[in-house]
Amino acid sequence: MRRGMAGLVLVLLLAVNLRPALAAPAAGHPSSDSDLARALDAWAKPLVARGDLSGQLLVARRGRVILERKYGWADVELRAPMTPETRLAIASITKPMTVMLAFREMERHAIGYHDSIARWIPDFPEANRITIATLLRHRSGIPHQIVPDSEAVRPRTAAEMVERAKHEPLDFEPDAREQYSTGGFTVLARVLELASGRSYDQLLDEELFGPLGMTHSTNSSSRELLPGRAHGYVPGPQGIENAALQDFSGLVGGGSVWSTARDLHRFVQAIVTGELGEVARVSWVRNGQLSFNGRVEGFTCYATWDSTTDLEVTFLANLVTGAPDLLRDAVVALAGGGRPPAIDLPALAATPLDAEAVRRVLGSYRLENGTVLRMWARGAQLYSNDWPLLPTVDGALFSPRDYGLIRMVAGDDGRIARLDWTQRGQVYPAPRVPETR
Repeated sequence: MRRGMAGLVLVLLLAVNLRPALAAPAAGHPSSDSDLARALDAWAKPLVARGDLSGQLLVARRGRVILERKYGWADVELRAPMTPETRLAIASITKPMTVMLAFREMERHAIGYHDSIARWIPDFPEANRITIATLLRHRSGIPHQIVPDSEAVRPRTAAEMVERAKHEPLDFEPDAREQYSTGGFTVLARVLELASGRSYDQLLDEELFGPLGMTHSTNSSSRELLPGRAHGYVPGPQGIENAALQDFSGLVGGGSVWSTARDLHRFVQAIVTGELGEVARVSWVRNGQLSFNGRVEGFTCYATWDSTTDLEVTFLANLVTGAPDLLRDAVVALAGGGRPPAIDLPALAATPLDAEAVRRVLGSYRLENGTVLRMWARGAQLYSNDWPLLPTVDGALFSPRDYGLIRMVAGDDGRIARLDWTQRGQVYPAPRVPETR
């Protein structure tokens, strides 16, 4: 994930991630499969017409697939349509797969939960204090991002990434606190390689993909030829743009897998039915619900399941907008016989912001979690970090990448003193802060 907006994504999605994975509908009876398909197609029509949905949707009830949809393009430039076999990056949904591999090696006594990584990587900083447990629980202190975006453009192995991580200072002392760390999972992937005598690719293929029939899942770099690989896209000021070039092999263990909705369905069902063991089921099914999600440059995805309704919703996208979250909520409501809220996106202004309006908002703002939003402009086009913001007819700003609506609150001097960034009904205030160099 790009460093500039990583914190914003985490805080703005916090309400989604911490609420129940699939909220029960307020009223009604479960819809039939055909009724659900018709109702969902009608509801999603405006998003499809806008071009804001691109990816694979799979809905299952009681483990049986009842609805599949494919939207948009696998490759816009070549006009290659999305298909059920198109492979998309699943970002952080790679992590539970790595956890599953760790469980397997624990069962074989190749590693222990409280083993320190000094057993395999003795020259790693604080190796005696970083354990398998701290890696699994995001408490190792290893930075979330080991390699900056400017260098994440060529294939890398787990061994190469660990060598790089050895020269990066820890963010905090091991086990001092919890901080989400893809870098920690990369180190864990290398430990699994050393402990098992197999590569991370082999572990995935032999322990998960092969046994579960996940025939379109792989851990691939950008240099390998991968049939059906989708390209990633992001909304730009004038429409869809190519996502910044990034080789996800640098996220090995934490965000490097490519897959399909059908394959993720197999993985989810193997967890909730106990096929992958009781430890896996207890680890990921909390309060009767399972919720996975991930996002990397140009791709976003989720897989959710609820024990009460036995409903699973899985969506893999190669276009990062706010539409996928609305789609999930609509499926849940419609499947339960309810009615989802109508799609109500703001009307965009026909003309860009004038120079004075741009000048008033330029500067830095800080969200409550500490993430700094830098408002800058290229001509009349306004950006928050690397996200384009579009003016609306009522004087607000619209963020296509998360469907956020930003209200600008002026201070006594006329400059904008605070941004109120609203996502899915929740307001996240970001007061202006002094510029830093």
